[in-house]
Amino acid sequence: LTIGLIWGALSGYFGGWVDIVMERVCEILGGIPFVVVMTLILINRPDGFPIMLMVGIALCATGWLGTASLTRTQFYRFKDREYILAARTLGAKDTRLIFRHILPNAIGTLITSSVLMIPSVIFSEASLSYLKLVNGLEGFGSTLSENQIFMMNYPFLILFPSVVMALVMISFNLFGNGLRDAFNPSLKGGE
Repeated sequence: LTIGLIWGALSGYFGGWVDIVMERVCEILGGIPFVVVMTLILINRPDGFPIMLMVGIALCATGWLGTASLTRTQFYRFKDREYILAARTLGAKDTRLIFRHILPNAIGTLITSSVLMIPSVIFSEASLSYLKLVNGLEGFGSTLSENQIFMMNYPFLILFPSVVMALVMISFNLFGNGLRDAFNPSLKGGE
């Protein structure tokens, strides 16, 4: 979130060639499938590095792109408003404009999107540990993978973890939708 916030803020605020270059970098990174990024990072893992740190690095390698895009959009939306022009006329520096004037207006949308990203991270972890790309990581995917051999005789060993994972993901989606409605009542009931 921090990387995406800073990247998108700089891209959206300065615009022009800075935005063009930063967007091309995002397009190149976004074109690489996440499983390929994860596999490359895990293959090149130095000895002694914890697997959780490597998973975190892999999730952060391309996970910030959505936040950067949303932040960029919000900065384009707010950077030409009258209060920004007034602050700039009174001598406010770029950092003050970014962090004291534009970012507080965009924070509601950014918080909502960050909560809505949690289910995708849960699903990514479950997929990677189910496929055994990440060994030693206990979670929904490893539980489902280990219990798969008992599916014919004891189907509840697959059913219960699946239902719990689905409920957790639905809960975060509903929480994110509630936050969206609270920060922007005009969107209530949409999406």
